[in-house]
Amino acid sequence: MKASVVAVLSFVSFAFGNVLVERACAGNNCNRAVTGTRDGLEPLSVRSADCSSFLLTTVTPAATTVTVTVDEEPTTAVVKRDFALEIRQATEVPTAIPTYAAVCSSAEKYASACSCFGVTGSVTTAPTPTVTVTTTIDYCEDL
Repeated sequence: MKASVVAVLSFVSFAFGNVLVERACAGNNCNRAVTGTRDGLEPLSVRSADCSSFLLTTVTPAATTVTVTVDEEPTTAVVKRDFALEIRQATEVPTAIPTYAAVCSSAEKYASACSCFGVTGSVTTAPTPTVTVTTTIDYCEDL
């Protein structure tokens, strides 16, 4: 009898052991501020939009420089040249945490809470900026 009870209890413990899985999202105040449903919190739509905005990474490609040479003599055509420059791409990642999530002690913790909320990060690319440099040639200098 005792052996059968022990056997049954061991099988039950194995069954519950498989159900009890460590959660990825902790029940801390930062997560509660972002994902909670208690009264007094910002609406879920606002918190979701804030998380989406926070997890958006903007990549600005390196600027393209165009040099235009203009002659003072009006009959001469404009010459356009492109120079190869060092690539200087900028990446902007927001770090401002909304006031309702002030209990989140870092941007990483707020981002983690947003992930627990089901919001994933995204990347957007800004248009490539163009820098135009104009050079004027004076024919009188050559004489």
